[in-house]
Amino acid sequence: MRVHRLKVVNFRGVVERDVEFADTGVTVIEGENEAGKSSMVEALDLLLTTRDKSSKASVRAVQPSGRDVGSEVTAEISCGPWRFEYFKRFNKAPETSLTILEPKPEQLTGRAAHERVEQILDASLDRTLYRALSLLQSTDPELGALTDSSALSRALDRAAGDVDVDQAGESLQTQDLLAAVTAEYQRYFTAAQGRPTGELLAAERAAAEASSAVAERERILATVQEATDRLPGVAAAIAEYAELESEQRVEVARLAAEVAQADAVVEKLDKSKAVVAQRQAEAAAAAKAVTERKDLRARLGQAESDVASGRAAVESSRNDARVAAERAEELGIEATAAQERLAALRERIVTAEAAEVVARDRRRRAELDATLAEAARLQAELSGAVKVAADYVATDADASRAVDLDRAIAAAQARVDAGAPTVIVTPLGGGVTVDGEAVTDEITVKAGRALSVDANDVRVRVVPGTDAQASADELEALRDEATALVDRCGVERLSDVVPAAARRTEALGRIREVERALRRELGEHSVDDLTSERAAVDARIPDVEPGEVDDLGALRVRERDAANACSAAERARDVESARVREHSSRAEVWETSGQRAAQTVVALREEIVRAVADASDADLVSASSAAATDLENARVVASRIALDATRMDVPGVRARFNEAEAALDRTRTKIADERKTQTELTTRLEVCRSDGRFDELSDAVAENDAAAASLRRVTDRAAGARVLFETLQRKRTETRARYVDPFTRRLEELAGPVFGEGVRFGVADDFQIQTRTLDGVTVDVESLSGGAREQLGLLARLACASLIDQADGVPVILDDALGYSDPKRLSSMAQVLGHAAGDSQIIVLTCTPDRYRDVRDATLIAV
Repeated sequence: MRVHRLKVVNFRGVVERDVEFADTGVTVIEGENEAGKSSMVEALDLLLTTRDKSSKASVRAVQPSGRDVGSEVTAEISCGPWRFEYFKRFNKAPETSLTILEPKPEQLTGRAAHERVEQILDASLDRTLYRALSLLQSTDPELGALTDSSALSRALDRAAGDVDVDQAGESLQTQDLLAAVTAEYQRYFTAAQGRPTGELLAAERAAAEASSAVAERERILATVQEATDRLPGVAAAIAEYAELESEQRVEVARLAAEVAQADAVVEKLDKSKAVVAQRQAEAAAAAKAVTERKDLRARLGQAESDVASGRAAVESSRNDARVAAERAEELGIEATAAQERLAALRERIVTAEAAEVVARDRRRRAELDATLAEAARLQAELSGAVKVAADYVATDADASRAVDLDRAIAAAQARVDAGAPTVIVTPLGGGVTVDGEAVTDEITVKAGRALSVDANDVRVRVVPGTDAQASADELEALRDEATALVDRCGVERLSDVVPAAARRTEALGRIREVERALRRELGEHSVDDLTSERAAVDARIPDVEPGEVDDLGALRVRERDAANACSAAERARDVESARVREHSSRAEVWETSGQRAAQTVVALREEIVRAVADASDADLVSASSAAATDLENARVVASRIALDATRMDVPGVRARFNEAEAALDRTRTKIADERKTQTELTTRLEVCRSDGRFDELSDAVAENDAAAASLRRVTDRAAGARVLFETLQRKRTETRARYVDPFTRRLEELAGPVFGEGVRFGVADDFQIQTRTLDGVTVDVESLSGGAREQLGLLARLACASLIDQADGVPVILDDALGYSDPKRLSSMAQVLGHAAGDSQIIVLTCTPDRYRDVRDATLIAV
């Protein structure tokens, strides 16, 4: 499989992007974070696996935020003999279209297009390999499970030398046998966990159901026998409970008469308690009247006392208020003076603060002048570096090619010198030319190509051999390429290309350094922003130089002291003023209280006169004594009646009556239960006689025997299928074990430049790398650093890609890999990546293109 082109429109944050990939070798797609590099991998996966009308969350998530548009993906892909262009639109106005270009043109749309691509991928794409050879962000760098990859199996078969290239992988007979055995096994067991299914599960369930039916029939017959045995006992119990019920009815009637006598005594006791309660209320009312008369006389004495004490308190409070008013007036004068001092200090502080603002503006102006000057210097330096970079056009690739050409020219010249004849021309007279150029002294010429020597009437042609001529042609071609490179780079000699490229690289580096320095100097502002700020600051600074200014810090200290003093004076004044108000208020309260007390004295005296007129104190005491005597007499009568009720044991009589009634109810319930049981048992016997339960038991036993025999037969066949299936799988696994050696050798070849030539790996049968041995030290891969594990994951994918035949190959997709690798390992990994690419298609997505600058012949695409 090869991805030739991928176009996405309105996909997550990508508005539109169209990328063409190199068919073989490494394609590096570089862009900043959130530029949508990983979205391209997601778009390809969505195109190949998901229908256009899907409403899954993963499909809804690719629609651009806040935009009601469809997300479109278009890809041009080669897979097996097919080459096709595939288009889908998701989320809004969904659409699918397929144009097959090779081997036979086809055009399909909608569901038919999706299903046709599924058929092509099923026929030609090793999906296991496709998933395993992708190293994406936030995924485990270990190589995925590859034991089911048919493409890798064929490649490793060839590498192991076990089969011919034209017959790689398992033979058709072997595959048919495995398929047949697997199908037979899955008739009886599940493929994943080996649990019973199909015929075996059905036979087990049938045997279990037949056994349950026999047990159920036996249980029913057992209940019939039980009913026959229980019926005589139930009839006897009914007769016994009927006799007991008759005795209990007599006892209940006798206890009911005793309850009636007890109720009469209780009624008489309740009446006597009511009389006691009435006499008690009358006695309490009489005692309350005596107490209230005493309280009324006590309240009169207290009110007269309050009137006298209130007059003294009013006079004392008014004297205290006069003293506090005089002190408050003195403190008010002090507070006013403190406020005037504080106001004067604050005026001086305002003047000092204004001077401080001017000084701060002057300092800011100086800082801005320095920043603008440094920015101007850096901009000038940046312009110079840009000019230097523009003067040199030679790139690092040109420098590398210049070095290669210089070496190739020297080698070609050596081959020409070694293989071409040597011609020595010595002029003995005038008129001697070599290839049209006059010769006056003896010269020595290497005849790498046909050479003509003219002298008077003689022409000598020296024709080199075929090998010498080819070497000379090669030398000429190399020199022509060198001349073209020198002209393109704008230098005089080939040896000047490398210095020119170095100067250009140095200038570009200087440009980046100066730009970073300029950003550090300006921060988040531009030169225009700082210039505008400088003008605004300069406009605020007055032209007149400030005179002598007070020390602002000292003034603030004095202001604080003055404010504290002013506050203390005001608080003291306010305290005395509050005391004036407090004492005045207290005098008013006492005066008001005294007036109310005088009014209370008059009212109480009048109330006492009226009460004595109604009943004297002696009358109230006499009435209270008579009520207490009546109460005592009522209590004596009630005690005698309560004693009679106690002797009769009224609660006991009631309890015995209730217990007798409850016992009678229980007996009647038992009789009803036994009669119900008798009916149920009789019905059960009648049903059993009419339904033929004995015949059902015989049929169930026969069915159970047949089901058990069938289960034994199916179990025997299932056991045979399991043994055959497990034996073939074990043999197949043992055969696959030999595949590990070619994979391991290729992995060690690729890992040599990165970890060292002596590196060795322990690889499991499922192609998982378990250990690494370096310099005689073996460690588990899980114990390696994150960078080393990521490097091993990439190398394992390259090993697989380089072993697999081009027709079976899939793209190797690396999304921001090697993020944990040091510079030395990065260089080694880049060289291995370029060397191992070969006929494979490797797609690298990165936000740091410098990681892959050493990849040979890489195609760079910026997004």
